Amino acid sequence: LAISEEQLGENHPAVATRLNNLANLYSSQGRYAQAEPLYLRALAILLNVLGIDHPNSQQVWQNFQIFLSQAIQEGRTRELSDNPMTQTELSKIRDEE
Repeated sequence: LAISEEQLGENHPAVATRLNNLANLYSSQGRYAQAEPLYLRALAILLNVLGIDHPNSQQVWQNFQIFLSQAIQEGRTRELSDNPMTQTELSKIRDEE
């Protein structure tokens, strides 16, 4: 990740892909507090550079939604930040259930 950031720049879509991959790993290990900021950073990069309709943005968005659903199912949402995007999406997911 650090090498990609140095060579490509912190806001390159390839950096977002690496952030997403690391977030997925942390999520699968139950390391929610570490995964969340990586998803958020990946989303920020992709939404800014590629837009919401790009397939890469959609994939990371879907991964973030799955991550939040897992946190709800496991009763671990208290481990997540007060980030407005996180809290808004948690509310939407809860309302759908």
